[in-house]
Amino acid sequence: MKSIDIMRKAYCQNCHNRIGWVGLVISVLIGGFTIIIGILTNSKALIAASLCSGIDVATALTVLLGLKYSGKPIDLEHPYGHGKFEFLAVGGISTLLMVSACILLFHSARSIYQHEQGPVQLITLAVAVVAATATEIKYRYAKCVGRQYNSPAILSHAEHARVDVFSFAAVGIGVICARIGIHFVDPLIAIFEIAHIFSASFKMLKQSTKGLMDVSLSETKTFEIKKMVTEVKDVQGINFLFARQLGQHIWIEVSIFIDPDITIWEGKTIAQRVESNIIEKLNHVGNVQVQFLPKAA
Repeated sequence: MKSIDIMRKAYCQNCHNRIGWVGLVISVLIGGFTIIIGILTNSKALIAASLCSGIDVATALTVLLGLKYSGKPIDLEHPYGHGKFEFLAVGGISTLLMVSACILLFHSARSIYQHEQGPVQLITLAVAVVAATATEIKYRYAKCVGRQYNSPAILSHAEHARVDVFSFAAVGIGVICARIGIHFVDPLIAIFEIAHIFSASFKMLKQSTKGLMDVSLSETKTFEIKKMVTEVKDVQGINFLFARQLGQHIWIEVSIFIDPDITIWEGKTIAQRVESNIIEKLNHVGNVQVQFLPKAA
């Protein structure tokens, strides 16, 4: 039984290591293939669904680029690290998706107004079925990994894949309606999907813009950090504490009060204990600077 558990743990670890690349490759293949077929068959809904896959590509690239660049150590040219790189990447991709969605919205509305013929080719239906099946497999794979590792990011990626499954299923409905003469359904479905693209892209753009700027932490998180400082032995108070989000990391600068009768060496030791306590208890810490002052009588 113990050997089975070890094998299962190793298998789960392999899945966890591959999830980023698996999600990226599947999303790129599905997105590229469906947008080509969508253009050739004049299926606005299929093009919109392919743009939804573009959102998956953006999130997967964010994770992979973040792992590659944001984790690089501080150097002379980048004294604050490389944490903003992934926000710059996702901001560019989300902007591109929003521009593409605007163009598609125009063509979809024009298609309804001019009573253009919808996609009647069975290849559109077949591609939608294949894409929905592949996306469902990706959903189940990501959900399994997310549950095993209790990862909100991977579970969120899985839930978005499930939304894409319904998008591709809706494409099939548009094709069936077009074959019986109801041609406005396909562009109408595209418009609903475009609303989802706008919502998701705007959210990503907002998060990336926030990440590119130095944002102060919430009062709750700042209070937690203050508690980590004051619980260290021989800290007699806080002069000031600045905590900000710099990319994916938290940078902290704190000034503490200590006993005025102790030596500078003892003061440095207390400051080091404060730094160690924060790093140990707080996730995603980029840097901690601790100053100390003698407490006035």
